[in-house]
Amino acid sequence: MKALHLIPVAVVVAGTIAAAGPARADTDSLNPDAFDLSGAIDRPVPPTPASFELALGAGYTQGAGGAGLIGAIEDLAGPGGTVELQLGYRASAQFAAGCYGTVARFRHGDAIGDGSRAYGATAGIQAVWHSTTSRSLDPWISVGAGWRGLWLSRVGSQASSMQGIELLRVQTGIDYRLSSRLAVAPVIALSLSVFLVENAAMPDDFTSVEDKQLNLYGFAGFLGRFDLGG
Repeated sequence: MKALHLIPVAVVVAGTIAAAGPARADTDSLNPDAFDLSGAIDRPVPPTPASFELALGAGYTQGAGGAGLIGAIEDLAGPGGTVELQLGYRASAQFAAGCYGTVARFRHGDAIGDGSRAYGATAGIQAVWHSTTSRSLDPWISVGAGWRGLWLSRVGSQASSMQGIELLRVQTGIDYRLSSRLAVAPVIALSLSVFLVENAAMPDDFTSVEDKQLNLYGFAGFLGRFDLGG
């Protein structure tokens, strides 16, 4: 699991921001649509209104665990980069629900040759709980589940892929709210998945994975959250 070493780094970054003491401010003078870069890290802000939200993120990811006939994930796909998109509805200042999708490109693992490529993707639904409603530092956590896919393009052999279920996806971060409509956050996430079908033995047809094993994916990066309006 040495590939997940960057996750504690993100925790330290988030903890450093959260440790800053609260600063006093006059909330009556705040414009919810304006940036406030007055220098106070944790300051009062207007509650986030009910609205549709879009979030874009990127960061480091890697998986570990068995992958049926294809082999161990960590031997086939090394460290990678992920881009993430989230769409949701903020029903209140504290609760939101919606969907997410990610695409990833991994460095090829030691078990496959140079020039090979490994790609991944996920999609699912999630619920998000925000711990504060009127402070610029807003710790939150999301819980979701959905689909996961893995594709391998090997030099000199047939491409193969696996499809399965993302059983549980937990993501957490600390929004730094520049305004009630815009926030940025360091985030970390863990995902528990299982692959159900593969086409390693028959490239033109999927077959059930006989040795189904749980896989763990880790992610550390940053996320920007935008209010699209009610």
